[in-house]
Amino acid sequence: MMVSNMTDDQIDPPAMSLGKLAMRMFGATVAAVFFSGAAVGLIDALGREEQVKPIGWVIMGVFVALTLGAFWFAWVSARRYYRENGPLSPRARRATISAVVASGIGLVMGVWMSFAGDAPDQPFDVAAGPLPAGVAAALIAVIVLVIAPVTWFWHRNIDEHEEQSYRTGALIALYFYSAAAPIWWLGNRGGFLPAADGMTIYLATMAVWGVVWFRQRHL
Repeated sequence: MMVSNMTDDQIDPPAMSLGKLAMRMFGATVAAVFFSGAAVGLIDALGREEQVKPIGWVIMGVFVALTLGAFWFAWVSARRYYRENGPLSPRARRATISAVVASGIGLVMGVWMSFAGDAPDQPFDVAAGPLPAGVAAALIAVIVLVIAPVTWFWHRNIDEHEEQSYRTGALIALYFYSAAAPIWWLGNRGGFLPAADGMTIYLATMAVWGVVWFRQRHL
């Protein structure tokens, strides 16, 4: 009888952790930025042709579908976390909303740069391709007037553990930058490294910050 009861009982799977949700949301955001940027660049490239081949439309449709799939994956993951863990506190809800808003703005900026920066000799060159002066000025204004206040609002609403993880990540990222920047600069002066790329160092520093934050916060 005991064996029968143990066999019939169903064990509920564990609720989704916040760390798993963060990983899913990050992956979905990166995928959406990449696929939407590729779709916009392809649309612009196909627009220069007098007649678009069927394969071009198929590839463009795949990129659009993958972008929508990334958004769907993020939405389903957020709903599952809410269903399994209950509603968030008002403070946590405000922090989550601000993070989602910042991610959405970053996605729009990435697509905008991909569309505005494509040139016939530099297709899909989002990172280093030339931008019209007006577009560059507008993006700078978005960073200063929108991203900065949203980030400040997020920081005002995170809990103590989140803030400590944030500070630890920032400190280690600063140590990384303090070593990487002069090493690259000296290597270039010594003739065995290319010229230092500020955006590459920035992205690497942000990656270190994010990895340390995630480890401190969720592992």
